[in-house]
Amino acid sequence: MKKKIIVATAAALVGVFAVSSAAGAAQHYLITSSSQIKNGTISLFDLTPNARKALKGQKGDTGTRGPAGVQGPKGDRGPAGQAAAPKPGKDGISGYEVRTWRYSKDDANSDIGPGYVGVGSGAIATVACSPGKVALGGGYWFTSTDNHGFNADAIRNGSGVVASFPGRMDWSTNSVKPNDNSGWIVQVNDKVAAADMTLYVICADVNQ
Repeated sequence: MKKKIIVATAAALVGVFAVSSAAGAAQHYLITSSSQIKNGTISLFDLTPNARKALKGQKGDTGTRGPAGVQGPKGDRGPAGQAAAPKPGKDGISGYEVRTWRYSKDDANSDIGPGYVGVGSGAIATVACSPGKVALGGGYWFTSTDNHGFNADAIRNGSGVVASFPGRMDWSTNSVKPNDNSGWIVQVNDKVAAADMTLYVICADVNQ
């Protein structure tokens, strides 16, 4: 009989506990004051997302720039750089001169000698630089005392020059000397008849 009473009592306690738990789970509490909350018991995760978002403050203004720091000590001087190699200057010229040679029928104004009959019929005329110089340029001029220094006949009859270039002649073979630019050569065509002509050459010492 005693054993049955103990079993019944235990069963009754289990039922009371169950009812109490169910009743406790169903209860709700309304917090109306911060005094009802124990300090340190609510964390950020206990708040709603909107509440957490509202707690985030806006970005503040940029602060005033602070004063410049003290300049550091001067560093050691670096090693001297290598000096650039001097550039050689370009080759130059010196001893500039202009030389002429007059082929004229006028003995007083001729360098060819007295009694000259004039340049014509395909003749070759030359002028030389001073010794040691080379020709930089050259040219010719048909002269005529009765036509203001120009040969009017050459304009009318087609007479003129067929060659004008730097060089010297080998008169023994009547050919141009190879690799010799120490003068100027001009050849007239076969329509030129006894013309007066002056040759020019521009010469200089050339450093090679």
